[in-house]
Amino acid sequence: MKPESILNLTRLSAAALGIAIGFWPSLASAAGQEPLTGASPTEAELRVGCIYPLTGPMGFFGRDADVGIGMALDRLQQLNHQLTEAGESKLYPRLEVLLEDSKGKRHRSATLARQLVEEQGVSVLCGVVYSSIALEISAYAQQQEMLFIGAGHSSSRLTQEPVNPWYFRVNNDSRQSMRAGARYLKEVKSEQPWTTLAYVGPDYDYGHQALEDLLEGLEDLNVPFEISGEYYPKPSEPDFSAYIEALLISPPDIVISNFFGDDFANFVRQAHLQGLLEVSRLANFDTGGGYDVIAALGNDLPPGVILSGHHHINWPDTARNREFVAEFHRRSGRYPSFMAESAYAAIFAVAEAWRQAETTDAEGMRRTLEGLKLPLPEDPPGFQSWIDPVSHQIMQVTAIGESEPNENYPPAKRMLGNWKIYLPEIQP
Repeated sequence: MKPESILNLTRLSAAALGIAIGFWPSLASAAGQEPLTGASPTEAELRVGCIYPLTGPMGFFGRDADVGIGMALDRLQQLNHQLTEAGESKLYPRLEVLLEDSKGKRHRSATLARQLVEEQGVSVLCGVVYSSIALEISAYAQQQEMLFIGAGHSSSRLTQEPVNPWYFRVNNDSRQSMRAGARYLKEVKSEQPWTTLAYVGPDYDYGHQALEDLLEGLEDLNVPFEISGEYYPKPSEPDFSAYIEALLISPPDIVISNFFGDDFANFVRQAHLQGLLEVSRLANFDTGGGYDVIAALGNDLPPGVILSGHHHINWPDTARNREFVAEFHRRSGRYPSFMAESAYAAIFAVAEAWRQAETTDAEGMRRTLEGLKLPLPEDPPGFQSWIDPVSHQIMQVTAIGESEPNENYPPAKRMLGNWKIYLPEIQP
């Protein structure tokens, strides 16, 4: 299998920089324009292999990751130019990024990981959308004693003890999202009393682990509740009517759903049509509030659905986030899903670890990633994302909102508002 695209970052090439626009120089992007110029494979100081679905049902995630990777490389090139002008000698590495199409398939993903390492010679793996696939690739990376930067999957099993010393994740995991959800549920209980919860999630590791994380969070907060039912449809199952009918027999106060992408959009449509949302509140604390879902639903998303995501295009209202969203839209003609920022963060984490490391071998970078701080678009004022040295999980702020009419980001008809903000439970 050949790499789908190769993206290079030059250590310094002033002629290629162009005029800076906001945070990004005016360079060709990774999506549909001329390929990035830069270091040849023989000149690269570090080779990174990223695995995402570029085709198939989840292909839009990989295509957003592709744009995010290009934006990260361009931003790093701009920073190198600024560092050189300031007389700094320690620059970001010449990166070569190989992006492979997993098609969302487990066996294909594992094969691609081995080929990227054993045939293409990459030193770092990154990406992966499905947690079950990430668990397998994490085990392979540990066997190889090489870095795997998780960017796009959420199961907290990947950052639980015993922690793989070579695995780091740069987006929220289900533990962070669901424990923030538990804090939200405790807070709204005094405003809108509730007693019963039901859970509907995909029947694989991520779906089951998310419920465990939520229940643990509620119990730690001493929140009284009853679970009225648990339902686990297969991933990509098209018809949720039987599960919705079961929920309607004795409607819970709140239905927690942890589907993502098209599965969650389909569940919302069907739940709305069958009347579930008239008798129960619906909440998705992990990825249901992503722009991809909101845009896909259009007017089928009723107001008042409780949602969160790994990145929001309308929160925080900071220059960094506004310019990230605007630059993504300029390059692609669409607004980003959370996968764009996750992939962007992965490339930045690799480059920053290399630049700060005392030694730039795998062990030196691994040690530097522990506790590394990363300024990212989703960071609100006064906060900077950082990687917990114990769990290797990035620590970020969780914003939970409610769907409300908003047509400022077409084709979406709704966006999130009425935010409640939750800082990480641990501090650097």
